[in-house]
Amino acid sequence: NLNTASGTDITVASGKTIKAPGMVVQVQSGQCITQTTLSSNRATYTDVGLSVTITPKYANSKIYVNVTGNGYASDATDNPLHKIVRTVGGTATAIARTDYMFYGSPDGNGGAYCQSVMDTAQSTAAHEYKIQMRSDKDTGNVYFNVNDSSNAAPAANESMLSTIMVMEIAQ
Repeated sequence: NLNTASGTDITVASGKTIKAPGMVVQVQSGQCITQTTLSSNRATYTDVGLSVTITPKYANSKIYVNVTGNGYASDATDNPLHKIVRTVGGTATAIARTDYMFYGSPDGNGGAYCQSVMDTAQSTAAHEYKIQMRSDKDTGNVYFNVNDSSNAAPAANESMLSTIMVMEIAQ
């Protein structure tokens, strides 16, 4: 048991930490307000400019990853497909993927992109988490962080904010 010597606050000496299972150790986040336009290519995932880096304090921590954004395909029979990629020490690994999670219309197919996944720290080296996207077809374009209904205006018109947040959770 841990008790206070006096008062209600526990003060930790400089350079020391407290670690308890389930405790959030640190939080990092990134955001993107720029629209990314990709030529449809069902064979290749491409970075969309949304990423964050976290350096775990403990090698056995869990890393909770939460992403929000949007995607759009100019062809109504197409779907923008996303994945979350973790890179540690130059090794990239897909840790989550989406598949057909959008609503369609006669003019295209798109909608909100929200994804969460619980990852495991690989070490105490820097972990980069980023979003990649590809088309399900080889025609038209796919967009990430769509700015407006015409997919042409700058972000100032109807700016969409895409976010990625990672939390290190002690074990």
